[in-house]
Amino acid sequence: MAATTHRCKHCATPYTTERSGVDGFCCAGCQQVYQLIQQEGLGDYYRLQDRVAQPLKDRELTEVDALALRRAQAEVEAGSESGRAVFEVEGMSCMGCAWLVERLANSQNGCVQATASLSQHSLTLEWRRSEFDLSVLGSELFKFGYRMRSTPSAPGSGPRISPLALRCLLTLVFTGNVALLAAYEQFAAANLGEGEALLSLLGLICLCFTLLLGAAPIFLSSYRAIQIRRWHSDWIPMTMIVTTAGIVAFHCAFSGWPLNVGCLILATLVCVLIAARWLGALISKRS
Repeated sequence: MAATTHRCKHCATPYTTERSGVDGFCCAGCQQVYQLIQQEGLGDYYRLQDRVAQPLKDRELTEVDALALRRAQAEVEAGSESGRAVFEVEGMSCMGCAWLVERLANSQNGCVQATASLSQHSLTLEWRRSEFDLSVLGSELFKFGYRMRSTPSAPGSGPRISPLALRCLLTLVFTGNVALLAAYEQFAAANLGEGEALLSLLGLICLCFTLLLGAAPIFLSSYRAIQIRRWHSDWIPMTMIVTTAGIVAFHCAFSGWPLNVGCLILATLVCVLIAARWLGALISKRS
């Protein structure tokens, strides 16, 4: 008889009862953290969880070095009334993790502001000296399956341009190339001859790069959410892209639209969507 596959209530990892030994969970670690989250009233974690997380049994987390964290705090606070630094956090794998880490940090005594970044696996902290204890936060995060490294970096020491901003910029560049190809094809249509096929090929290549840079993250996050049967806001832009691609393909095939015009419409949509995501992230960061 085939073993029945279930999904862990905490990390959403598929598992079989025979291999788990813990009803409803893939491992005892996930069961413990799930119960802790419920006891602390942090159940919104599961509403925000947007993908399969790493099981607790697979996380190679070493014990918290309280002394190293206190030393790091002292170094940051030296010569200033308040402390501000960025710490790498191991174990964050979804939006729910980022929310939970941020929530736990903000609940600490003396914490002025805490912002977690899933893309950089980091936690930006600002605190009041003599009130905040970094080692206590490190221990609290460890209970929930995360480990904060004791080596801080100064705020702003990361890359000057974010990965999302770079993705947005490159998407804009390739969309601009498609626009130039479409314009040239329209104004020089009488003199193109066999060159029209080459322009169409170049337009398709630029569209492919635009989709890889701008649409792939949207489709990936949507697929991850579908895996665990959770709603994700990226389903809306994904539907827009798929619908537009179908309409463009139909008109290019049966209505005589130039291929580069169709490529430009789809590339522009993807560019607008990724730009909107970048602007949203920028506004959220500054608020």
